[in-house]
Amino acid sequence: MPPAAIPNPFVYGQVLVPGRPFCARPTLEAQVMEAAQSQGRIVLVGERRMGKSSLVEHTLKNSSHLLVSVDLRGLISVEDFIDRLSMHLASTLKAHRTLLKHLPAPLQDSLNLLEEVKLHAGPLEFSARGKPKASTVIRSMEAIERASRWKKLTVFFDEFQDIVENLEERDSRHLLGVLRAEIQRHTRVAYIFAGSARESMLDIFTGERSHFYQSATFLEVGPIPEGDMGKFFVEQFARGGRRLTTATVHDIFTIAGPSPNDQQQLAYHLWTQSTPGTVDREALRRAFFNIMGEIARRGETILEEATPAQRRVLFAVALREGDEVATDSFIRFSGFKANGSVNAAMRPFLKGTNALLEKTGSRVRFRDRFVRLWLLVLLNRNPGMFPPSRSLKESAELRQLLTYIRADDE
Repeated sequence: MPPAAIPNPFVYGQVLVPGRPFCARPTLEAQVMEAAQSQGRIVLVGERRMGKSSLVEHTLKNSSHLLVSVDLRGLISVEDFIDRLSMHLASTLKAHRTLLKHLPAPLQDSLNLLEEVKLHAGPLEFSARGKPKASTVIRSMEAIERASRWKKLTVFFDEFQDIVENLEERDSRHLLGVLRAEIQRHTRVAYIFAGSARESMLDIFTGERSHFYQSATFLEVGPIPEGDMGKFFVEQFARGGRRLTTATVHDIFTIAGPSPNDQQQLAYHLWTQSTPGTVDREALRRAFFNIMGEIARRGETILEEATPAQRRVLFAVALREGDEVATDSFIRFSGFKANGSVNAAMRPFLKGTNALLEKTGSRVRFRDRFVRLWLLVLLNRNPGMFPPSRSLKESAELRQLLTYIRADDE
């Protein structure tokens, strides 16, 4: 009897909550759980799309602790921080009715941080007006401490570095100082701070002048070992009566790179492009170009709106990702005469929540690997768009990718 049809088990672009297939990360899961149980403070540092948020949510969502997840991505002000913290705390408490019934009086007392507070027997609503003061941050943190008197809490601040990267220096130092003073008083609350900007996170937690100096233990969240992730893929495809060949598993990592999110995205499309039976490289080619088709709609708009200099720098980074962009070699390769011109062309792509590029030290890379691969596909079809692309075979990485980049041209 053939296996029963199941929905696509792969998820990308969102947090993997309990109940969704999740590739186990036993060591990290144990460390996160230990921090929650001992009311510890830990910092999860890793590149974007490495699964930091999924690790925390999957490990703690169904634990005996209350998990308050606060995503600080794109933070714009101290008031925005207060609003996010208050709303996430309220929604977490609302989801636990047995706890909620004890809280109306404490919440009225400790969440009087906003000029307008609406407290209802059912949903909790908060709204803020006016400029926030230190006392409003303190009272929002006091709400956490009061809630922890009934049940232990874990507060998870995701993309914590956006406090220093997005706010004015005076505001960020003020907020961090108030947070540190309050957090050290919380004996029944665990705190997990996650960030993808390594330098900023190091400054916050290891800089001697930082309020959070030596206040938490660092944990690295890197790629999932290919052996573990490969086994996970084989098992998930087998649930749907599909058998991945060894070569197909290998090529998933070649195309998607080290990011678990990108690997899941490719696996998701591979599932849609395959049927029960053997899943081979041909199905993987179809999956790859399915993703390229999705990226194209966004990519074409980006290139149309970019200046010639901006297009040159995008193509140059796509071809030489990982190079130091200030070197004479990269400057000449990208068609510029000075580093200042490279930086000026690159600057618009480094800003905002939808930025295409990100800096890691003196190097620049694409935030979305598949945007980079779409540009390489485009250059393979139209090398005249950026003449140095004729040297597409110059790196071992690109030679591995050529089979897929050229798949629809064969």
